[in-house]
Amino acid sequence: VWQPGFPTGWTAWIAFLITLPVFSAMQLAWLLASFWVRRKLEQRSKGAEYREEGYMMLNGGGSGSMASGEEGWEDRDVRGHKSRGQLWNVGTIWLIVQCVVYGYIVLAGYYSYKHYEHPGDIRFRPALRKALAERHPSPQGYARGEKVFIAAAFHQNEQVLPYWTQTMLDAITYLGTDNVFVSVVENYSSDRSPELLRDFASELDRRGVKNRILVQDETIKKPEKVEWNPRIEFLAAIRNQALEPLLAHGGYDKVLFSNDIFIEPESVIELLETRDGDFDFACGLDFGHFGAYDMWVLRDRVGHLTAGIWPYFFDTAGYEAMKKEDPVPVFTCWNGIVVFQADPVLPIHLRSNRTLSRSPLQAPPLPGHPWAKKLGPSPALTPPLVFRASVEGECYSSESFLLPYDFRRIMGLNKIYANPRVVNGYVWKYYAWHKWVLRERHVKWFIEQVWDGAWMQYARMIVGDARKVWTWDGVDCHPWW
Repeated sequence: VWQPGFPTGWTAWIAFLITLPVFSAMQLAWLLASFWVRRKLEQRSKGAEYREEGYMMLNGGGSGSMASGEEGWEDRDVRGHKSRGQLWNVGTIWLIVQCVVYGYIVLAGYYSYKHYEHPGDIRFRPALRKALAERHPSPQGYARGEKVFIAAAFHQNEQVLPYWTQTMLDAITYLGTDNVFVSVVENYSSDRSPELLRDFASELDRRGVKNRILVQDETIKKPEKVEWNPRIEFLAAIRNQALEPLLAHGGYDKVLFSNDIFIEPESVIELLETRDGDFDFACGLDFGHFGAYDMWVLRDRVGHLTAGIWPYFFDTAGYEAMKKEDPVPVFTCWNGIVVFQADPVLPIHLRSNRTLSRSPLQAPPLPGHPWAKKLGPSPALTPPLVFRASVEGECYSSESFLLPYDFRRIMGLNKIYANPRVVNGYVWKYYAWHKWVLRERHVKWFIEQVWDGAWMQYARMIVGDARKVWTWDGVDCHPWW
């Protein structure tokens, strides 16, 4: 792992929280066992003492001796009883105090274990479970009734696909089978990805969900060297291919585009419900061995690079939003999964005319922008955006950075947000760590209230020499070389 993304202080606190209830349970068991053994030994000792005193009394001689012996025995018994009673009271009180403290810690640990999920992360779970419990779920769904086009691309993802497909099937049940189209492109895989996607397509067909699942598709030719701009052009072409059914027929309000991630169905719903649906482009937060993963794409509200640890954003608006777990205004994002308005990528004649302005663009793009000569009289009359690679003079960026950037610069759409509740990841162990371990209430309290972004400036994942970060069109650029 990348060490700045996994601070030692966090790990030590988590280890303490795990160890404390276990240690307390062992101490509680030891105290109770010791008390039980001590009581047994005291009972045996007391019985032996009585037998010994009785033997001396019976063999003490005459009546005077007997009387004297009996009186001495009674005195010793009374004094011993008082002494043991005093010690017993002090010892018992101390034992009870220890048992109460250790017992409370054990119960608190058990409660945290059973309620490890953050309440804000599962606020849509009751509604989702209600929909899933229906014997015949409504084809119109249980959400706001929007039409959602779900797109994804996969390659060598047999570890992720069973989880992802089940998540999407559950989310589709909630959204309504009549409201969804699923488009998936898979290519150049040598594992079980094609087989798993064929099963997914069969299940979608059985449920009556419109779909196009392309398996082992090699329409987009893979470059000889999958690096630099040829790699980005290849990935952009695959993403554009996944959108083809949407561009052909339209009819959908929003596009949900997913990477090869682990994610929960309630998180998918959470993303769609970002700001009650009032957004142009909304993203989750993805995590991996860097901590926050997609820092090549993510920029804060003012275009600056972000950090791999909480609160991720250096500007005040981002920090305050993270503290409240509100959607964070950002310049660009992608981060594993996004939902965006469909109109900017639709041909002009298929648009809903609800999203794009009919007034001239207030801040035209830089002259070197590849769309500068294609602009229409207004965003509503500008040709559809596509996934693309950088051109000369731009930041060297991914296709997933350039789409939200073009939403701003070409279509004048500025309501772009990262939703901190939508946690996702590419590898299970990093996903579980950030989804459940770091969001457990005691861990979350420590990270946010105690650590509070300490040393986060050293947790910026910068590709290249950090001293050579440069700015282009108001955005920080990775130097790369």
